[in-house]
Amino acid sequence: MIASFVRNNYASLKGPARTLGLLHFLDSVGGGIFTSGSAVYFIVVADLPAAQVGLGLSLAGLSGFVSSVLMGMAADRIGARRLLFLTLLAIGVAYCFYPAVGSLPAFFAVVSVVGALEWGSGPLFHTLIAELVPEGDRVSARAALRSVFNVGFSVGALMSAALIGIGGSAMQALPLGNALSFLLAAGLVLRLPATPASPTKTERVSRFRALKDIPFLGVIGASSLLALHSAVLMVGIPLWLVTSDKLPRSVVPVVFVLNTILVVLFQVKCAKGSETLDGAVGAARKAGLISVAACLALAIGNITTAWVAGAFALTAVLLVTFAELWQSAGAFGLGFGLAPEAARGEYLGAFHLHMVIQAAVGPAVVSFLVIHHGSYGWLTLCLIFLAGTAAIAPAVRRARKNSLTPVSA
Repeated sequence: MIASFVRNNYASLKGPARTLGLLHFLDSVGGGIFTSGSAVYFIVVADLPAAQVGLGLSLAGLSGFVSSVLMGMAADRIGARRLLFLTLLAIGVAYCFYPAVGSLPAFFAVVSVVGALEWGSGPLFHTLIAELVPEGDRVSARAALRSVFNVGFSVGALMSAALIGIGGSAMQALPLGNALSFLLAAGLVLRLPATPASPTKTERVSRFRALKDIPFLGVIGASSLLALHSAVLMVGIPLWLVTSDKLPRSVVPVVFVLNTILVVLFQVKCAKGSETLDGAVGAARKAGLISVAACLALAIGNITTAWVAGAFALTAVLLVTFAELWQSAGAFGLGFGLAPEAARGEYLGAFHLHMVIQAAVGPAVVSFLVIHHGSYGWLTLCLIFLAGTAAIAPAVRRARKNSLTPVSA
């Protein structure tokens, strides 16, 4: 049964995509090791103030606003494969500096560099998928890679828990383990076929073309609203569980375990149909409506008794997870479908901003609404998701029409 699932779920990972899958798995194991234990590492091992750690992580997200587009532009000029190799090497080296961090200035410097490189590597990876995977298989391959990522991240999280349990100098392996994963992943990049830089020397492409493309920016804006489901799952639901006192706090880890399992099992299935722009829009709208239903469940659960609240919380976790599955599938289709070949890296880098925006702003918005406004906060989030749902189809329609018009240099 397991063998059948693996064979069917990852059938699209063949040829170069299989190497990308192994690369993604190594990256995700390292990410699971460090991300799961980063709060403990920064506060206990590096002895940094908790509030300043949060500020540093925000700086890492802000650095992604610049690097995501610039790295995509650079990929168009020198090639995504070469740039990804150099970037993964640089990230691996940067993580080796964490054990030497003993002051806030050093922490801010290292975390900003790491953040810029990590956010910038995302568009490079997506560009390689577009260059190495046949057009009809790109969305399903990207979905399979996301499933692989969750498997690897879970393995890394278990390793992180073991290292934290041992304590002492063993916790230095948290950043160093991630560094090793990036260095190994960089080695795998060299096994991928070389890809040509685009555009060619004879083509003239406007600088910052994607950021001048107002209809495309509308797609990024609408997608940013729909991607807020991530902050609801990672921040909103855990905060609600901890502050409401209706359920034991031990339920919080169960939320993430359940989410991870469902992503591994269903991401590929939910991506079917998103290969076209119309299908991707449909998936995005479905995700928005499901997110609305999840927030309504939490708004109702906030004013009920403990056991009833538990049922609503479980329902909300399931709904948010499926919203995540369909929003991710829609984003895969929109990113690949709207990026012109001559500026593919730049457009994929710009589209990646919807995740950067969500990561930088989402947790603060969701935590403010949930902590200070209770059920009204969840209802406000419903309105945000409804706005994204209503905006995505018209935004994609304008972007598709605009893509037929050449952009002057």
